[in-house]
Amino acid sequence: MYCTPEQTHKSRKQHRCTNCGQAINIGDKYVRWTSYEDGTSFQNKMHPECLESLQEESENGSFEYMPYFGERPDTSQKGRA
Repeated sequence: MYCTPEQTHKSRKQHRCTNCGQAINIGDKYVRWTSYEDGTSFQNKMHPECLESLQEESENGSFEYMPYFGERPDTSQKGRA
């Protein structure tokens, strides 16, 4: 499988996170990349925290996930000490 580099974008229209399935609303930042395998392509769009969570759980930086079946990490306490 080949993946393009991740790019962070600010949403100009509503999208759906390919990890958790929740909305990526207009104005939200999200991470996008394309995966290619066996002649097919798939565009991934995720909340930054969803991608970060998948990357933290991986052993070598690569991960697999079932689209729309993950859980969105709770960010309500992030940055509070």
